[in-house]
Amino acid sequence: MKYFITLIILLLSNLTYGQATSKTDTLPSGELMLKQEIVINASIKKVWNAYTTPEGWKGWVTPIVEMDFKINGTIKSHYDSTASIGDKGTIVNHILNYIPYKLITMQAELNENFPKFMIGEEKNLYSIVEFEKLSANQTKLIIYGIGYKNEQQWIDLLKFFIRGNEMSLNKLKNYLE
Repeated sequence: MKYFITLIILLLSNLTYGQATSKTDTLPSGELMLKQEIVINASIKKVWNAYTTPEGWKGWVTPIVEMDFKINGTIKSHYDSTASIGDKGTIVNHILNYIPYKLITMQAELNENFPKFMIGEEKNLYSIVEFEKLSANQTKLIIYGIGYKNEQQWIDLLKFFIRGNEMSLNKLKNYLE
């Protein structure tokens, strides 16, 4: 059954919603990994700044953001432009580590908007963002989502993240180009 579920998600993961692409794979542990990437016609510095500064984040992610970009820092944001950080629906991403212009490892703090089956599993979920300089004015951004379980409810969740993350990556591309 797990093989069948993995096959279905692999077929679904070939869907794209713009210029960003998504692929899934099964890790040796049996967990699923989501890999999403996009090539942006902008310097690695511009892509990095869009990802790591409040001004950049507001340009393509959320209208409300509070950022303490450092190891063990946070990115707190809200999609509701009338809300404040700390209001219900605030999204908190913990910055576990980073290498400037190369890599960021983050872990989301799950709030009331996440499915109940995820509660308690956040310790196993990571987002790794890789920045690859292709040329002076072209950067490949690769995001790895790791720690998803190979179970139907997680596969359904991955479908949501595939669509949402591709839309966000395409917004980043449009913002920078």
